Amino acid sequence: MRYLGIDFGLRKIGLSLGDDGSKIASPIETVKNDEHIFSSLSQLVEHEGVESIVVGVPVQDNPAYSTTQLDLTHAFIEELHKYISLPIHQIDERYTTSESKRLKKEFGAQAPEDSLSAMIILQSYFDELG
Repeated sequence: MRYLGIDFGLRKIGLSLGDDGSKIASPIETVKNDEHIFSSLSQLVEHEGVESIVVGVPVQDNPAYSTTQLDLTHAFIEELHKYISLPIHQIDERYTTSESKRLKKEFGAQAPEDSLSAMIILQSYFDELG
């Protein structure tokens, strides 16, 4: 099964692809989060044969933190369901930004940080599948 990994952001959205056969996620691109985002994602899903989507959600360690980003991410997922009728899985995205920065610094990863974060999100999902 082919998967699309999404790292949601207010200005940019990181994307990755992978499949459950190899259980390897790869960064593909970062796109602008604008009025065309849902049609762009629909086209990508169709073109790549995606059968399931994994979205990173900002789980909070401390209940005193703001839930604004979590609420915005859930609203994005709800809207995505209106455009794409595929299963959408949610996974904790904590530390993906710092991990993507580390990959760039230590290993010279060429992909944008947002798509690396999407790769980490999707890879975490595959790792949970076992």
